[in-house]
Amino acid sequence: MKSELLSNLIITKVHSASTLFSPQNKKAKRKNRSRWAVIVKYEGETLYTANGKRFLSDANHLVILPKGCTYEWECTKAGHFSTVEFESEGTFCEPLVFKFKNPEKILKIVWEMEHKRTVKQAMTEMECIRDVYSILLILAGAESDPYFPTEKQKKISLVLDYISQNYHKSITNDALAKLAGMSTVYFRKLFTELMGTSPIAYARQLRIEKAKEMLKSDYGTLTDLAQLLGYASLYDFSRDFKKHTGISPSKY
Repeated sequence: MKSELLSNLIITKVHSASTLFSPQNKKAKRKNRSRWAVIVKYEGETLYTANGKRFLSDANHLVILPKGCTYEWECTKAGHFSTVEFESEGTFCEPLVFKFKNPEKILKIVWEMEHKRTVKQAMTEMECIRDVYSILLILAGAESDPYFPTEKQKKISLVLDYISQNYHKSITNDALAKLAGMSTVYFRKLFTELMGTSPIAYARQLRIEKAKEMLKSDYGTLTDLAQLLGYASLYDFSRDFKKHTGISPSKY
């Protein structure tokens, strides 16, 4: 859900990029926040409260404060943090927390933005908007990638790569299980547990997502597109597309 929310943000302006210090026990209330903010805390700890829930901000928990959010915060351990405030039309009702083991990559982006905004060169605003998108992409990727134990990750990642390259072909559970070096029953169970859907459903969804991208371009006729996606006929493609999206390819 968090990654989907971030992916829909359209950034129109970056207001600030700053490094600040918060003393212990400092607290404040914020009502109906007027813009978005990314908070990267690399020292100390702050607790945010909104909608009866508590949200931790520390070196391993990056926080995004959405536009429209009402909350209270208290610094429970003094320390420095970096923040970027930016403008986007989207809103949300409470802080978003991302568990992040190595915030150095994002901190580097923020510190470079802070330097750019100090020297104020010609392309600074455009570059800062690009940099905020870079931060959101890192966070969305971290949020959407499920955690796999190392050995399982290798086996399922191999299958995911195969599906991404062969979604337009006939794919079977037996063939995928063989690729992963597992029995079909265990493979289906493991894949569904880690990905939240079955292998074949995942492959079909990937095909539909590819169809959506192709439909946005001037790629050719619907019949051409159906053939490129591996469907036996335009009828099969239209039926499958409507089943997954609720509308026909032509209306989409």
